[in-house]
Amino acid sequence: MISKIIAILVILGSSAGGFLWSGGALSSLWHPAELLVILGLGLGVFLSSTPVYIWKKTLVFTGRFFKGGRVNQKIYIEVLSLLDDLARLVRADGLLALDRHMEDPDNSAIFNKYPLVMKHRELKKFIVDNFSFLLLNPPQSLNFEHYLDNQIDDIVQSMMEVPKATGKIANLMPGFGIIAAVMGVILTMNLLGGDMDVSLIGTSIGAALVGTLTGIFFAFSVIAPYTHAVEIMIRQDKAIFSVVASFLLAFSYGVSPAMAFEIGRQRVPPEFEIPRSGS
Repeated sequence: MISKIIAILVILGSSAGGFLWSGGALSSLWHPAELLVILGLGLGVFLSSTPVYIWKKTLVFTGRFFKGGRVNQKIYIEVLSLLDDLARLVRADGLLALDRHMEDPDNSAIFNKYPLVMKHRELKKFIVDNFSFLLLNPPQSLNFEHYLDNQIDDIVQSMMEVPKATGKIANLMPGFGIIAAVMGVILTMNLLGGDMDVSLIGTSIGAALVGTLTGIFFAFSVIAPYTHAVEIMIRQDKAIFSVVASFLLAFSYGVSPAMAFEIGRQRVPPEFEIPRSGS
């Protein structure tokens, strides 16, 4: 969260500071009516072009944007430890021993040891669904690896609807700024004729230009960085699903829990690397 606050301060400080340094007055940039037009158009187009579930996902990602991503080294340690516990349970008591944990993971003593995994609803569901699938004793002819990859693709595609939508809004924001600017020019035209007040006309033209500036500012300094940050969060989520898939695939081939753990550990991205046990 601190990093995001620092970034926002840098963006505002550099833009407002540079304007002040050049002799400008911040009051000349403050035009609430134009903000209403530009941000209202942006929000309205976003709401009209996306279904309700994307609105909800956008709010979730906005919270994660300010709090920080939910994927870190701790959740990788938790998810690999959870998978290891489940695999060792199977090794000790047989595959059917998983049944009660898959039926009600929220009340499972094993799952509840790992709160970060429990908070990650999609990840918990992915683990439960695929262990439950293995409990059904699927035929060997069914390609489990392909099955896992398809699930990950579906999850990622669903998440990617958010940056796709916000990215399009970022592309449209300069246009909304132009709309506000044209409205300002129309108002300026009403001042022409008779005893024209040159200073008032200049102020009105300046206000119109601020509309264009505001649209561009929100497009490139607010929405575009947010969109990229969400894309990074989604890539991080995809990586942790790939770790789980690697473990599950190894488990389905009957390797030892220790070997499956190592296969999963090696798929952890370098920025969240987990040291090998004993090293």
